[in-house]
Amino acid sequence: MSRNDLDELDLKILAELQKDCRTPLQDMADRLGHPSSTVHYRVKRLEKKGIIDGYYAKVNPEKIGMDYITIIRIIAQYAPGYYETVGKKLAKVSGVWAVYYSLGEQDFFVLTRSENRETFMATLDAIMAIKGVRRTKTQIMTRVIKEDPRVEINRKAKIHKRKRGKKTTTEDAEQ
Repeated sequence: MSRNDLDELDLKILAELQKDCRTPLQDMADRLGHPSSTVHYRVKRLEKKGIIDGYYAKVNPEKIGMDYITIIRIIAQYAPGYYETVGKKLAKVSGVWAVYYSLGEQDFFVLTRSENRETFMATLDAIMAIKGVRRTKTQIMTRVIKEDPRVEINRKAKIHKRKRGKKTTTEDAEQ
């Protein structure tokens, strides 16, 4: 399903689910002004197409002692397909919660969460043991200012409407 296959109702459903995925479909349908059968069908279609990739509890990492955050910049040994093989190995390391392949001076950016410096060092040792990892540079984050995995659905809705030639206001995009 491409970006253009999502209509305004799909985008509103996605925004609602990101606010609270435990909301009963009937309540969501009432808020959106559509029959619950339509909302149910749309949610199932979005799941089947992989746009909705799962439903998760948002756990506060600080409350469970996982507040030692690092960003590791990795330079890898170039080889055909290295970004995929090294990237998959990086993703499997305990403590790693995001791996990004990059074009530029670094090949990968790896985000980790640990309980403390010692557990982080175990994560770093595991990363350094991966064949193809040449060098790392680590930054330790001291404060989280913003961390939100949700996608800005309302912004996308506003852009989508503009492309169709309709006049859009901020109020329209927030509905």
